[in-house]
Amino acid sequence: MQTRTLASGTDPDTASLDGRRFLRAIGGAIATATLTGAATWFGLRGLWPSSQSAVATQIVVAVVYGALAASFLYAFRPFQNFPIGLKFSSAKDLRFAILALLGLIGASMLVYLTLSPLIGGLTESARQILTVASDVKRLNGQPALAWIIAIPRGCLLVPIFEEVFFRGLLLGWLRKHLADGSAIAVSAALFGAMHGYPIVLPYAFVSGLFTGWVRVKTGSTLNTMVMHVLNNVVFLFAGLWLLK
Repeated sequence: MQTRTLASGTDPDTASLDGRRFLRAIGGAIATATLTGAATWFGLRGLWPSSQSAVATQIVVAVVYGALAASFLYAFRPFQNFPIGLKFSSAKDLRFAILALLGLIGASMLVYLTLSPLIGGLTESARQILTVASDVKRLNGQPALAWIIAIPRGCLLVPIFEEVFFRGLLLGWLRKHLADGSAIAVSAALFGAMHGYPIVLPYAFVSGLFTGWVRVKTGSTLNTMVMHVLNNVVFLFAGLWLLK
């Protein structure tokens, strides 16, 4: 099926992302992450005292995210090309992505204001979101080393993996079968559902819409990664402020 693209230039090479290759990449990434995570965990158990279990957990989680991202990047090398599209497009596109992030935050605030009779005011909603969507609450009282590992994992590794998968592979595969707008909406819905918690779902869905739009518009997941990294940094500092 020929897909319509919002980006300038030619349509993406959707033929390079068939269903079997997509599923093989997912299976390979899961297997790699499981093996490396398990090996790291059992290796640390023999070297690390039980009092440092929080640090070991953070290391394992970081290794798993890194393995997932690396597996997808390797499976679809060169990753600058479709479907991942991890490349610098232009400074103008980066500015556009940052403006889109501001639009995302503003649109999300309007959504939560609309839902406030059901879920409470903006401040209460923000506290609930930050409790489950940032590591601040989970790391409260943990050793400094756990924070040192968790912050780059949450603010860098997680955005890399999620953008490579959701705005790279998944959105690319969906665009093979759907018009761009429908593909963005479906990928945003799956991105929201992945986060699990009902209070987070509206924000994650709106985030998926904006980042998907930027991905299609600019042809690059680097721009959406910048959005995601900045978003998670904002979440970190907001969590330190609201959850102290």
